[in-house]
Formats: sequence, structure tokens, C-alpha cells
Amino acid sequence: MKFKNKDLQEEIKRGMQLAATKQDLMPEKVGPRMALIYKDIQNTLRVPVVNSIFRILANYPDYLEQRWKEVSPVLRTMAFEKQADEIREMALINEFSTFPELSLKNQTKIKQLIAFNDTIFYVLPKLLIITGLFYELSYGAEKRNRSEPENEDDYYYKIPFGIVKGTEKVPLIDPGKTRGNIINVFDSIKEVHDYPLISSYYRGIANWPELLQEIWDRIKSMVGTPPYEKRKQELVVFSTNGLQNLQNVIKTQHIIMPEKESEEIRHILLAFQQKFIPEMLLDLALIKANLGGGKPAIQLSL
Repeated sequence: MKFKNKDLQEEIKRGMQLAATKQDLMPEKVGPRMALIYKDIQNTLRVPVVNSIFRILANYPDYLEQRWKEVSPVLRTMAFEKQADEIREMALINEFSTFPELSLKNQTKIKQLIAFNDTIFYVLPKLLIITGLFYELSYGAEKRNRSEPENEDDYYYKIPFGIVKGTEKVPLIDPGKTRGNIINVFDSIKEVHDYPLISSYYRGIANWPELLQEIWDRIKSMVGTPPYEKRKQELVVFSTNGLQNLQNVIKTQHIIMPEKESEEIRHILLAFQQKFIPEMLLDLALIKANLGGGKPAIQLSL
């Protein structure tokens, strides 16, 4: 995945704009065919949510169905889980790791809040790898160096299938149907990140509006700083470099689709893999540090 920097930024911007124009196909809005795919996504990734990358790609049902069918077996392996673990550990920026913890004494449903944070922090590294896989399998070089993967046993050891006990989902606040302080924070997030849409995570945290405001006030000055941007690029590079072994055990077929749709998907995948997901992962790492970080509330038994 090699681009001139200016070209890359233009491609990312195009992908973000496209993503913002597509239907946000929530689980309650899809038919039986896509509902089965959504259920498999949740069980494979072990979380009770369907993240926005899948809800947007569901606008291209043939593409999502085929790619998911091809990729999902490797997502159930220890090899994939270990790669996600390494990315998660990389997300902490030491320069920003020392600030006083936020007080949660006045917040209701604290356990739900912490479990939701842990759930999204658990799944984001997986999404970073998956978008990279989708992109490379669909638009990468046709000829790849086939070799035996390192730690081959990890590709045969399957992790448990099904949503992990203790993971959490919350209602997503609709940016188009909210007013007042929440929409002001949403607008600030979009401006600072240069996004035309709001992530599911921030829409979830908006169930705690005062906390959303305080959290964003703390971390917005860190977004886009040299340490932040440097770590973002490191996350992208590391996740991309780890794709080869996963690709080697995936069998794919060419997906015939209109050129316009194919180009739209390419831009969307690139935007999520290069910007939206790694930035959300870094934001959440900063937020977890503000909330105390520490031992996750969710114990993922493998």
C-alpha cells in the first residue's frame, strides 16, 4: 500500500466523505441475509456490537458477504488474536499517560460505561487488521510471496466463538436527532479530527453527556500532535506488516461488481484503515487513561 502523501490524503478524504453519505445500516434496519452476517461478525469478534465499518460496507452486500466469508475463519485463530493484542498495547502514548483520573462518582451506570469502553478498546485493533485485509485482498498486489507462516500452530488453534460475557453495548445517540451540548461536542470532534461523521464510540459515550464533554475537553488538544500522529502511523504500519501471514491462509475469489462501487469501497476501506480506526483507537487509549485504565473489566478467556 504505497502512496504519495498528497495522494493518500486526498484518497482518505474522499473515503471519509463517501462513508458519511452511505446509509448507517444498523442491525434493526437490515434484512435476514445481512442479519446473519452481522450475527457472525459479533460471534467471531466476540463483541455484542456491529461496528460502523461493517454497517457502511453493508451498503455493498455482495462484497461484504463474500469478503467476510473468506476472512472470518482466520479471524477465529490465535494468530489473529495475538496480532490484535500487540496493536492494543501499542496504542498507549507514554507522553500523554500521566493525568489525574476523572471522578466517576456522579455518573450513573458506571459498570456499563467501563464495560463499553473495554468492549470497544478490545475490538478496534481487530477492525484495523480486518480493514487492511479487506483492502489488500481486494486491491493489493495480485502476486504475493507465499510462505509458511511463523508460529504455524497459532493458525490452527481456534479462539472461542461467541460474545464474551461482560462485554457491553449501549444505545447510539443519533447526531441528526440531538441538540444542545452533545451536538456541540460532536461538531468539535468532527472539526478537530476532520471527520464528516461521528464514530459509534462517541455516539455511545454521549449517553453520559457531561462525561463526554469533560473527556473531549481533556483529549482534544492531544489529537493531531506530533506524538499522536507518529503513533498513528506506527499502528498503521505495524498492522499492515502483519497482514502477510494472515493473507497466506485465506482463499479468495474475485468479486465482480460495478467499477463505481469498487472504487467507493476502496476509498472507504483506505479511510478507515489509515485514519478513522487508528485515530479512534488512540482516542480511546487516552480516554481509558483518564478513566483509570488499569485492568479491563472484561476478562477474555481463551
